This record gives sequence, structure tokens and C-alpha cells, in this order.
Amino acid sequence: MTKTKKAVISAIAILLAIILAAGAYILFGVIGIEEKRVFPESAIVEAGKTNGETLIDDTAVYQKMNGFGASACWWSKDVGGWENSKDILSFLYSKENGIGLNIYRYNLGAGSKDDENLYVQGNRTESFMKADGTYDFTADANAQKALAQAKALAGDDLRVTLFCNSAPAAITKNGKGYGSARKDEDPWECNLDEKNYGAFADYCYNTAEYFLKQGYRVTEVSPINEPQYAWSAWFNEDGSYSMNQEGCHYSKQQATDLLNVMVKKFKGSEVDEKGCKVSMFESGAAEGKGTTAAAYVDSIIGKGPKYAFKNKQLRDYFDSVSMHSYWSDETAKRATADYFAEKYSNYDIVCSEYCQMRNDENTGVFDLISKEENGTNGMTIEYGVAMADVIINDLTIMNAIEWDWWLGCAYGVYTDGLVYINAENHSDIQTSKRLWCLGNFSKFIDEGAERIACTSGVENLKSCAFKNPNGETVIVYSNSSAKDLTTSLKSLNAGNIEVYTTSAEYDLKQTYTGKKTDALTIKAQSVVTVVIK
Repeated sequence: MTKTKKAVISAIAILLAIILAAGAYILFGVIGIEEKRVFPESAIVEAGKTNGETLIDDTAVYQKMNGFGASACWWSKDVGGWENSKDILSFLYSKENGIGLNIYRYNLGAGSKDDENLYVQGNRTESFMKADGTYDFTADANAQKALAQAKALAGDDLRVTLFCNSAPAAITKNGKGYGSARKDEDPWECNLDEKNYGAFADYCYNTAEYFLKQGYRVTEVSPINEPQYAWSAWFNEDGSYSMNQEGCHYSKQQATDLLNVMVKKFKGSEVDEKGCKVSMFESGAAEGKGTTAAAYVDSIIGKGPKYAFKNKQLRDYFDSVSMHSYWSDETAKRATADYFAEKYSNYDIVCSEYCQMRNDENTGVFDLISKEENGTNGMTIEYGVAMADVIINDLTIMNAIEWDWWLGCAYGVYTDGLVYINAENHSDIQTSKRLWCLGNFSKFIDEGAERIACTSGVENLKSCAFKNPNGETVIVYSNSSAKDLTTSLKSLNAGNIEVYTTSAEYDLKQTYTGKKTDALTIKAQSVVTVVIK
């Protein structure tokens, strides 16, 4: 054979190899060949942002909502056994007497009930997995009663998420619901050995199956909470160690490996057929390109040669990513939205946890919190309106399909509760303005509602709008400024409207009902909902 023929054959072989490699590249989903989802823009709304009129455009449709919720961690294990549990849970889950939440986040505890090193006694939990690895579904009895009460109030359509801060202590490396004590210079370690990933998947599956058989609508099991943090105990001066709550660190590869085991267990199962899916990891913050959160997302559902054969199952299975709203200002949230629009446009964002942490400068009330030397529960309207601003940002910037507050009920002094309770006096129930401001959203925006383009037309007057499945249109305004702001309603195609106000004076009070008015004044430091019938 001549050198020329050999060269031709070699060239053809190389070309075929390239074609086959490219085919495999596409076949295994390594590059993004699916059509990108692009959210619409409304020329009408964009043009009217400063003209003083509220404008909506229901031809520009964005996300479809799961709804709004709160976590039952850790108060439900007490309140479920109280004589007035219905009164307390009504504030959260009754549309008649409360704010009508439709999502209940049930904590699958790791079993630290008797762990004296977990120094916050109220944060110790029971687990359905006993020390010998067997199951006891009579455990966590009061928490189960609280869930039953919530369902009775909200109805059978109540969405239930089962979430884990840690795998059960029975299968962790150190037998604890958190990592072993470490010094600052020590490396972070995952407290769950790879050999027990399967046992953890079984646990999540079996608990989901149990609650489904009890008649609950379990929509998600979330096994990984804020994996980018250490979640390890610390040494005290006397050599002992302490921890404040359960948690587990996972590297991005460990998180990916665990989720592959979880998805393999759930996908195509009876639990899956009943509508319950595994949730992707819950990031501690909403972050975009070049961040830790993005590195986890890339590892789990990313595309590129690095991930060619590792996570195709995960890319095909997941349809949303959960983010906590801590630490992220508007700029960070826009970076998050841009990152997803570019790389993961077909995945929705779920904002699954938030409270107003004392050291989070992006709360909108950081200056108020800082002035309270002995801490604060943040009961006043300033805290409620600041939370409403965060919600509107999450719904409109990141197109979040769900928004959940951290603790539905809380003890003590911290800005993490909607309702504050007293273990010594069960009738001592205090509602924060955050509760009622969240109700401006949760009570009126139904599951299945679609967000539509909206502007208040007024600077510093935030707004968002939704079309409910029943045809109603809901507009929520948030005025965190120090002065009253007025928007015109002339352009709204409405007959009758209802107006509900939360302010220093009112708790989600109906302040108007009747024919559409030409103008609506949103008082300083207030949240207002308009329902267009």
C-alpha cells in the first residue's frame, strides 16, 4: 500500500473517530442540545415602569407556582401534643383564620433526642430509624400530630416535603446527627460513609412510603441540606465539644454520588408514581457563576466532558434546584438567574428556606437587628415588609416556583419565627408582622397560579402579579419606604376588586371591596394585595 493511500485511510479513520465522538458527546447529553427556555418580556410593562400606573400583561407568562410554606422544625414535636395545637397551626394553615400556607416541610430528624452535646435542647430530634437500623413509625408522635392538624386545616391538597438535615445517627460515621468536633485548621468531612448511601436512600424511601400510606400528599424528599457548610461540632475550652443543630457536610462529588443512589431508588417506583420525587440539594444561598453553589449544581447536573457519564441520570431526573434566600442581595439573585438562563434554563428554582439572620446584611432590617443588644424577634411591620421585598425579588428575579419561610413557630429571641410560642404558657401566642405579610402572598396566590408581567409604575413600590387557576388576578405591592405611594389602577381590566392590607395598624385586613377605584394608596411600611375578580 502506498504512503498516499495510508495517509488517506488514516485521515478517514480520524474523521470517523471525530464523528463518532461527537455523536457520543451529544448522545450522552454532554452538551446542551435541548432548546433553551426563555422567559418573555412585556413591552407594555417595560415602557410603563415610571408612569405611575399599575400595568399587567397576562400574555407575558412566567413560572407556575407550587405555593408557599414553612418548616415544622423543631417546634412541631412540642406543639403537636399541646391542647391548643389547632389554634397555633390555624395561624399558619387556615385560610379562614390564618395565612393559608399550602406547603408543610416536615423534618426527618437524625435522632439526637438524648445527645447532651447538642446544647440547644429544643433542636434535638427523634428518628424513625432506631439505633439497630430498624424502623419505628410511632416515633416523633407529636410532630406527626402537628402534621395531621395542618392537613385538617389546609385540606388534602397540602403539599408535604420531607427534609433531612442529616442522615439518621444510626448510620452516620460517628453515630451523631452532625460531624465530629474539629479544629479550624482541620479538613471538613462528610459524616456519612459511602457504604451507607443505600441505607440512607432506603430510609428516605420508606418514610415517604409511610406518609403516603397515611394519606399525605408527599411531593418531595430532600436528603441534602446546605452541604457547602462544615456542620461539625466545636471544641470547648475544657476539651468537651458542642453543636447547635443537626447537619451534614458533603463535597460536591459526594452529593452527586448520594443523589445518584437516591434517584436510582426512587425513579419508577410506587412512591414516584404517587408524585413524590427526590429534591436536589438545598443550597445555603442563591449564587451564580463562579460560586460554591454553582460548583455543586455543575457537579450534579452539569454538562461537559468532565460529567459525561457521571450524572446523565440526574440531569434527566431533576427539574428544579432548591436555593435558600440567605446572604443574597438583588445583584446575587440576578447573577443566579443569569447563570440558570445560560446553563440550566429548563430547571426551575425553589426558594425553600429563609429567615432574617442577625448577621445577614441583605435582610433589609440588618440595621434594626444590629441596634438590639439583647436580640429581637422582629415583630414589627418593618420586618414584615423587608421579608415581602425578599419574596418579590425571589419571585420576579429568579422566577421561584415556591417560597418557604424557615420556622413556622419559634421560641426565644431571634428573627426566625412567624408565630412565637411559650412552652411554659401554651396560650401565650404572638404573631409577627412577618406572618401576615407572608399571608399577603400565600392566602391569595394558589397552587398552579402563573406569574404574569406587572409593574406598579411607581419607583420604590415593588409589585408582582399572578393569574390563579380560577381566573382571578392577584397583585401584591410592598412599600418599604417612609412615605405613602399611590399607583393608578385605571388601566386594569377589572370590575370588582378586593384589597387586603398588612401594616402597623392592620393584620391582613380587607380594607376595600367593590368596584375598581382609579387610584390605590399603599401606606408607608405596608404590604397590600389586590384581588381582581
